[in-house]
Amino acid sequence: MLRSFAILAAAALLCATATHPAAARSAGIVGYSGKDGFFCTECHEMQDRVAPTVEFIGVPDTVEPGATITVQFGVHPNDASLVAAGFNVACSDGDLELGTDTGVRRARISMRALFEVTHTEPRDVTDGEAVWSFTWTAPTTPGDYILFGAGNSVNLSFDEKGDASAATMLTVHVGTVEATPTATPTVAPTATAGPAGCAGDCNGDGSVAINELITGVNIALGSASVDACSSLDTNFDGSVAINELIAAVNHALNGC
Repeated sequence: MLRSFAILAAAALLCATATHPAAARSAGIVGYSGKDGFFCTECHEMQDRVAPTVEFIGVPDTVEPGATITVQFGVHPNDASLVAAGFNVACSDGDLELGTDTGVRRARISMRALFEVTHTEPRDVTDGEAVWSFTWTAPTTPGDYILFGAGNSVNLSFDEKGDASAATMLTVHVGTVEATPTATPTVAPTATAGPAGCAGDCNGDGSVAINELITGVNIALGSASVDACSSLDTNFDGSVAINELIAAVNHALNGC
């Protein structure tokens, strides 16, 4: 089972620029969790800000089919000038719902069946973090499912400049919960090229893992060097584009 907490230097929410009609809005916007390849650096200018640390909190390795669990998502700004934060979380399947946190709202993109959750307004950073709570109801079919989370740390200027964002993905196994589950150690990828034609295989083991996809997003957003996973740069132009990330996702789902 794959499970990964990691930071991608780009994420989702509060999306607004001069080309967007809802410029400088404070309520969160769904569709920018990274699930569909969209990140809020399309709207928010980081201007050399340090990306925040973002993470899912309190999510077990394994969840029973159809079970509803409480999930927390935290944003930890790494820049003292960024005093508030927002978030957007999506799932590959199952259902995200509101819990007791009144600062969370639920919405969906267009006519899609799956809902996402985001903030109602920026939340002040307290003791170095902003945390939201909501619930996820697991699918009834056993398997591995992904939670996509993005957090934005902001300076409350409401002009989309000088903010910083990050995203993460967490894979949760849906199946019978063992009495004494064994934690799977996380192995840091080695910055080497994978097999020929296998974009995203950073450590050359013949497969593409979640942490390698996250490395790819870091490279695409400029927070990591292409040397961190040279197999993603399939056209050898020194960068990683969306089509190269999509190829890596396909390898993760279908194998090299």
